[in-house]
Amino acid sequence: TDPQSVLGKSTKAEDITVSSLTFKIDKPYSLQRFELEASLIDYRYRTFSYLSYSAEPNKAAWRWSITPNLHGNLTTSQTQSSSNFSDYTGYTSSNVHTDKQTGFDGVFDLNASWHLLGGLYKSTSSNTRVTDGQSDSRSETTEAGLRYTFPSGSAFSYIARNTRGDFTNRPDPILVGLIDNRFDDRENEFRLIWPITGKTSIDARLAQFERTNPHYEARDFSGTKGNLNLTWNITGKSALVASLQRDLGSYQTFSSSYTQTDRFRLMPSWQISAKTALRGQFDYARQDYLGAIAQTPANNRSDTLRTAMIALDWQPYRFVSISTSLQRETRASNQPNLDFVSNSISLNAQFSF
Repeated sequence: TDPQSVLGKSTKAEDITVSSLTFKIDKPYSLQRFELEASLIDYRYRTFSYLSYSAEPNKAAWRWSITPNLHGNLTTSQTQSSSNFSDYTGYTSSNVHTDKQTGFDGVFDLNASWHLLGGLYKSTSSNTRVTDGQSDSRSETTEAGLRYTFPSGSAFSYIARNTRGDFTNRPDPILVGLIDNRFDDRENEFRLIWPITGKTSIDARLAQFERTNPHYEARDFSGTKGNLNLTWNITGKSALVASLQRDLGSYQTFSSSYTQTDRFRLMPSWQISAKTALRGQFDYARQDYLGAIAQTPANNRSDTLRTAMIALDWQPYRFVSISTSLQRETRASNQPNLDFVSNSISLNAQFSF
């Protein structure tokens, strides 16, 4: 595609300058620990300047403990990011997505092996512009469960999770398109943490997920999701993380109600010296768009995504960190005009004091 006709520019290339300032504090006090991290980040796009924006991510936590056997976390966080341009194609404007979450969770140690788990969470999600498939929302989640810890350090847990949410910019359901104004999620999750040897460990999660919509059952979906992560510390200076993952997510258009993403990931790392490290990442993912409510040309969309990245980290001084990376990302779709290739190089410098 000629970029001039679509973008109004003779090039698709972009230079992005990111400037950030971060304040951190981590303070223990008796059985308590207090954490705070606040940032100001400025993203400047040289060619497509309308994509420039500023973000204010932050997070805070109180790691509370009433007794050594009763402890938990009170947390709040905010993240902000520009929409991924693989799905958002606003050629004259940007969309900044903001997620906020507040949570309270606790653990009661019945004894050295058995632990009761519980948590309450509130979250909101908003966009600066209306986007396909995603809407502003807020939700409340409750969870309860039980964990068993083995003498070897392995742990097996079960958590039941319920979420009730609504779409904040949609007071009433919309018949055209079967767009509901509320949703309910139920999830039953099993998790295993297993240190197989001193060098190898497994972190596995398996969950049955169900979303229901009170007004339009055609938008309901359910399925199995989870992940399997294997960490292998090959030597004292090299490691490899391999993972398999399946995610389910709401994506409401006429041609889909949700997405199912299956992903395989490899992340090798090598500590070349005390100051230098080399790391890489390879992702292969297939994303299927399911649950169509009408017969359209976009039905049964399936995308294949590949990402390859290599990075070099250098810390010449305790307060200075420099890293550079090369990345290539591709998407192949069975729908027209959705394939892309993206090549990027980055250089980052961080000063700590």
